[in-house]
Amino acid sequence: MQSQDTDVDTSGNAMPAKQGFALDNFLPYRLALLSSLVSRSIQKLYASEFDISIPEWRLVAILGSDGPMTSNDIRQRAAMDKVQVSRAAAKLLEGGHIRKQVHPDDRRRAILSLSESGQTIYNQIVPIALEREEHLASILTPEEKDTLIQLLEKLTKMAQNMTTTP
Repeated sequence: MQSQDTDVDTSGNAMPAKQGFALDNFLPYRLALLSSLVSRSIQKLYASEFDISIPEWRLVAILGSDGPMTSNDIRQRAAMDKVQVSRAAAKLLEGGHIRKQVHPDDRRRAILSLSESGQTIYNQIVPIALEREEHLASILTPEEKDTLIQLLEKLTKMAQNMTTTP
C-alpha cells in the first residue's frame, strides 16, 4: 500500500510525490531559461564570424564596457565561475583578443584588458546585441520595460545577498 507522499513510476517503484512543484512557475528556472535563449540567439549571429563562445563574449562585453580588471572582478561582475572565466580568458588570450598584465600591487594577480582586435569585436557585436535586445523588448511598453528593469535590479540585489549569507 502506497502512502499519500509517494507516487509509482512506470516500473512500479515508489517515488516521492511532486509536492505541487511547478517548474514553469519557478522563478530561477524561468530566468535561466530566458537568459539562455537570449544568449543563444545573439551567439548565432556572432559565433560564425568571430568564433567566440557565450562566456568569451561576456568577458569581452565586460572589459569593453567596464575597462581592464582582474579575473576575480570579471567573475563577480558576470556571475561566472572560476573555470568559465579562466577558459574564456585563455581562448581570448590565445586569439589575441585580450591582453594580460601583472597587477602593479600584487604580482600574483593579472589585469585583463581588450586588445585592438578585442575592441574591434566588441564594437561589432554591441550593435548586434542591442538590436536583439530591442527586438526582444519590442513586445513591452516603455513602462513595462522600466518596471522589468527595476524588478530585475531588486531580484539581483536579493540574489547577491543570498550568496553572502547562509
